[in-house]
Amino acid sequence: MKALSTAVALAAACATAQAQELTMKEQDGLRWVCGGVGVEERQALAALEPQANLKLLLVTEKRGGYLADVGVSLYDAGARAPRLSVVADGPMCLIHAPAGRYRIEGSSGTVKRSATANVPKESKQPVRVVLSFPGEPWDGVWASDEEKRGARETEH
Repeated sequence: MKALSTAVALAAACATAQAQELTMKEQDGLRWVCGGVGVEERQALAALEPQANLKLLLVTEKRGGYLADVGVSLYDAGARAPRLSVVADGPMCLIHAPAGRYRIEGSSGTVKRSATANVPKESKQPVRVVLSFPGEPWDGVWASDEEKRGARETEH
């Protein structure tokens, strides 16, 4: 029993350490971080939120499920080249950008979405932008594709 509780404590400590590793990266006068897969990462992002003035949320349209691996580009208003281009490894991106107007573009598979945001000089909370993408067709079962395949294979 003691070995099990030690293993659980060690796993929790490792997960917390990984989540705490989320830090703002810098590129072209912007600071940013993406993540939010799991409770620990969302907590780490919440701690970093005061450093951001723009918050992106990447979700599915119908259910609002979180998405990862979405291409995100941030453009100055009217610019043709992005100021920042990343693949979000989680459903949330926090960005600190100079005050101004921005166009945010996201792509998930072949679907593209865009939005604009005005980032003020000072704000107590980041400007929130939500990009919604079509979700996978839902069959009413809350399971991963791998779990569904496994269940079908055991039925035969």
